[in-house]
Amino acid sequence: MIVLNPDQQRIVEHGEGPALVIAGAGSGKTRVIIHRVAHLIERGVPPSAIMMVTFTNKSAEEMKRRLEGLLSRKSKDVKVLAGTFHSIANRFLRRYAPLVEFTNNFSILDDADSRDLIKAAIAEGIGKPEKRFPTAGVVQTVLSMVFNRGMELAALLRDQYSWLIEWEAELETIGRTYAKKKRANNAMDFDDLLANWHRLLTENPNVELARRLRYLLVDEYQDTNVIQAEIVELLAGEHRNLMVVGDDAQSIYGWRGANFENILHFPQRMGGEVYRLEENYRSTPNILDLANESINHNEAQFPKNLRAVKPESVHPQITHTYDWREEAELIVERILDYHDQDISFREMGVLYRNHSQSAELQLRLTEQGIPFIVRSGVKFFEQAHIKDIVAFLKVVHNPLDELAWLRILKMLPGIGNTTAQKIYRVFAVQRAVRLTADNLDLTQAVPAKAREEWKKLMTAFHEILGDQITPSMMIERVYEAFYRDVLFNAHDNPWEREADLKFLAEFGAKYRSLDNFLAQLALVGATVIRDHEEEQAADRDTLTLTTIHQAKGLEWEVVFVIGVVEGQFPHRDCLTPQSRLEEERRLFYVSVTRSKQHLQITVPLISYRYGNYEVCSASRFVEELPGHVAEIAKVGEVERLEAGFRAAPSFSIEF
Repeated sequence: MIVLNPDQQRIVEHGEGPALVIAGAGSGKTRVIIHRVAHLIERGVPPSAIMMVTFTNKSAEEMKRRLEGLLSRKSKDVKVLAGTFHSIANRFLRRYAPLVEFTNNFSILDDADSRDLIKAAIAEGIGKPEKRFPTAGVVQTVLSMVFNRGMELAALLRDQYSWLIEWEAELETIGRTYAKKKRANNAMDFDDLLANWHRLLTENPNVELARRLRYLLVDEYQDTNVIQAEIVELLAGEHRNLMVVGDDAQSIYGWRGANFENILHFPQRMGGEVYRLEENYRSTPNILDLANESINHNEAQFPKNLRAVKPESVHPQITHTYDWREEAELIVERILDYHDQDISFREMGVLYRNHSQSAELQLRLTEQGIPFIVRSGVKFFEQAHIKDIVAFLKVVHNPLDELAWLRILKMLPGIGNTTAQKIYRVFAVQRAVRLTADNLDLTQAVPAKAREEWKKLMTAFHEILGDQITPSMMIERVYEAFYRDVLFNAHDNPWEREADLKFLAEFGAKYRSLDNFLAQLALVGATVIRDHEEEQAADRDTLTLTTIHQAKGLEWEVVFVIGVVEGQFPHRDCLTPQSRLEEERRLFYVSVTRSKQHLQITVPLISYRYGNYEVCSASRFVEELPGHVAEIAKVGEVERLEAGFRAAPSFSIEF
């Protein structure tokens, strides 16, 4: 039988009225929510009067399963309304759709459906623009962010998508056209589910399903946006029995619409009790000391002090390496050491702020034969934008590489599979690739609307042909002459992808031969990529590599947090205002609290940033820690560097 600690028991037995539960990392918040619901049912509250909301289907199913297990001897049919915000919105709207001017059999657009309808809205709303226009996927992201952040389009573009400002009027038109098409099709996308649920409750607060609900519990409340917070407060109505559970110190999704002020200002808006869960069941006291000391530098927070149930153990280690290559070698060495101590690879996680920080490590792991997965994503060298650039190098190496050519040709506007195949057949018939103006067969095969971009493509190829052109120079020139426009109009996070391409250019600097460079990339991409949850379910002994954002909610015996240098973590774009810097510190807090037993933080002092080698400084998140919370180590050439060696490597490249 599970015994609750005193803090948990007080929350479970909370009476009437609103309550905020500040649940520190590893404090057993899900257990508290489940026991709270069971307690209400045992008090005689009908299960149908209770609603539990969380953010993922997996979490919702887990809560329902645990609740049914807890009540199995007393109730075989627990009719608690439980699910994600979107799934519960669907329940409401299926019953009351006519009140928001839809029919009950409305369709729900998944992401692919939404993009297809946006493509139609682009064609109808603005026709064919003269210049390359953002893809439907980029437009989809921008329109969704307008809703989730509650901002005007112009303000959002200035704040987050400055490269799209020139298209503001067109995006406004597409947004209106897209909305009309959804209405005409009796269809809602995921944002509409929330918007229409909110409208339903605002205009019809006494609908029977809402009136029936008397006790509301919301998990991961720190991740709610403005409209989600308003929805649950509307549902709370006059009874005000709203309990929200979350951790302000783990609020890390402001960039995608989560509103940190929802949890921070809940006591002022709703009143009621504030509870704290500070007893941590995951990590050692040594790890929690570091986490507490770090997060205490934030000003906007609910003060808390995590206390460990586990006994004292080894201190976290902060290791300064010379550069990111030495960092990767060190991590591989320590991974193998832990594995020799009978810690499986699956109990180790490598966490980083940006995906490009893992590229060198992925190479070293591949060379050593250490199995690894990249959680909720693809390996660095198999990302679409990396493969796009590499396709240019492949056709330089082998001018008749059909797959590489088709990938390149489909980057041109208006060219799909059929037209790309037609163009490639000209090469195949001629048995040579002649990118010249007198190649009439080729010119005729290229559609008129792609001719301007085709000229840029030919320019890019002419600049990368030659005996003295290195892989790095090829990457730089292709990016500048052609691919940058493609990147910024095809992806909603082009700056991050640009950083990846800068690293690719740096990586290519190690190779004078295009043959060797492409062979190395093929070696890295040879292993099969599997989904993280599928891999774990298959019980395979694989190391996990993940961004910190993707690591939230997970835990490992051993955690490596890499690349902890100023400008990368915290990210250079998040140093101001103070709210963004504090979210970065919360991200650091999340990273270190994933560790159960061993925490390794690495600081490479030579880094490749913004297209140049630079001498870096350790992150402020490391510098602000008191000396007693971690062991500090310096390896390789670090001492030489600190003694006055400041000559960065001679190679430098800028896009």
